[in-house]
Amino acid sequence: MEKRYWYIFWLSAVLLLFFCNGSLLITDSVESNYALTAKEMVLSGDWISPQIYGRYWFDKPVMFYWLTAVAFKIFGFTEFAARFFPALFGLAALGLVYWGGSKLYNERAGFYSGMILLSCVEFFLISKSVITDAVLFLFFSGTLLFFYLAYASGSRRYWYLMYVCAALATLTKGPVGFLLPGLIITVFIIWQREWRLPFRMHLLTGAAVFALLVVPWYGMMFYLHGADFINTFLGTHNFLRATVSEHPRDDVFYYYTVVNLLAFFPWSLLVPVIAYRSWLQKRLALAVQEKFLLLWAATVFIFFQCMATKYITYTYPMLFPGALLLGSYLAKHELVLKNKFFLLLTAGGFILLAAAGYEAVSTGIVAGQMLFLLPLSLAVGIFLYFTLRQYGEGNFLSIGFAGIIFYLALTACIAVPFSAQRSGREVALLLPRLTSAASVGVYGPYPTSAVFYSGKQLVKLVPAKDTESFLPQAYSWSSKNVMPYASVEEEYYPLVIVSRKRLDDFTLTSPGSWDTKASLPDWVIMQRAVQAG
Repeated sequence: MEKRYWYIFWLSAVLLLFFCNGSLLITDSVESNYALTAKEMVLSGDWISPQIYGRYWFDKPVMFYWLTAVAFKIFGFTEFAARFFPALFGLAALGLVYWGGSKLYNERAGFYSGMILLSCVEFFLISKSVITDAVLFLFFSGTLLFFYLAYASGSRRYWYLMYVCAALATLTKGPVGFLLPGLIITVFIIWQREWRLPFRMHLLTGAAVFALLVVPWYGMMFYLHGADFINTFLGTHNFLRATVSEHPRDDVFYYYTVVNLLAFFPWSLLVPVIAYRSWLQKRLALAVQEKFLLLWAATVFIFFQCMATKYITYTYPMLFPGALLLGSYLAKHELVLKNKFFLLLTAGGFILLAAAGYEAVSTGIVAGQMLFLLPLSLAVGIFLYFTLRQYGEGNFLSIGFAGIIFYLALTACIAVPFSAQRSGREVALLLPRLTSAASVGVYGPYPTSAVFYSGKQLVKLVPAKDTESFLPQAYSWSSKNVMPYASVEEEYYPLVIVSRKRLDDFTLTSPGSWDTKASLPDWVIMQRAVQAG
């Protein structure tokens, strides 16, 4: 590939992954949990036991909290700091997929794979989100890529890199960090009938390397917290997720099919074209690396489809082998990119995404929505230009760079105002002006982001009849209720943040009379009325 393509690629990647990161507010409910936990890690000085609301929090292992806390130490408690390492790990994943494609195929395939990954919807979203998945993606992918390279070359260095990545994945997400790669490797060994391969994998010394990285933190957590850590971390956040759906409405057979079609956009539109062409050409013979990549993607899909709890991000690791497979195919068969119908279909897909984004935002930011149409028009123009030229490589680049332009517009015009709607920052900024009290009541959804931004203790108010079921219990989803809480009928708080949707319920449930102190789109801040005399 020409050097100018690489310069443009990396400049585009840095721009996309860091663009507006300081303007994207910390949102509820997921991002704020990670941000607040890392903030408390810095403030408490306890870098072993994650805490949230001043209480121990066993939701995830420590790696992502460490990274975010380090960013807070460097950049302060800012949105840019919270999003720094997800973006940085996104860049590292791009480097890994390019390097992997070059090793498995050639440099051209590596470039194509990197460009595909960079322009995927899910990669863009996760690399800008304050969640663990960007970090897990790198370590999980590294585990399996280094396995295959070690298998193909016999290099001891690759074997040990595999164990290091598996250990870091386990410190990021838990047992799935080594169990799922282990399952993929085991199935591959059986498929290839490589019965002697385990004897070449340096299992004893590799296990020692793995244990050296993993055991200190897990062992210290067990030593400090004993059964509480085991029951909550392994019991609730691993075993319960696999057996009891946290969101039953999502537990449907087609869930991840739809998710992955969207996650791999715009390239998912090309997959049926390639499958059809391969069927016509009766191209059934697969190279060993293609078998491994397909097995990797399929096992991730089936594994999480079988789990009771389903999240959009669970099958994110499929994007790495998907990008390598598609990148290598397009680098070898560019004719498929001269299909006018496909390019117009992809352009139409961008238009539909734009329409969905337009409708998703309230009418209060019409100016931003209108600005969104300008770069969108440019993206569609790129499609049409290269479509008319009928130039394979140009068509490929047009899809990738049009996607990048689309995401930049999406970030500035849609994501930034949308994050403000999902964040409690505006509430948090009001609180110091309204009260000097250290504690404030909350009635409705708990805005953890308001705790992050304000530093105040927010106490969730629950109807007395519901307090027993709200109490955190092991092997129950109630174990996630670690925020301070109290009965709305029995506890006295002069100031309460009330969800606008629950306002009528609050006035009927809470004793006394209340005055509206401040009004926001989603929240009303109520002050207890002072009784005369």
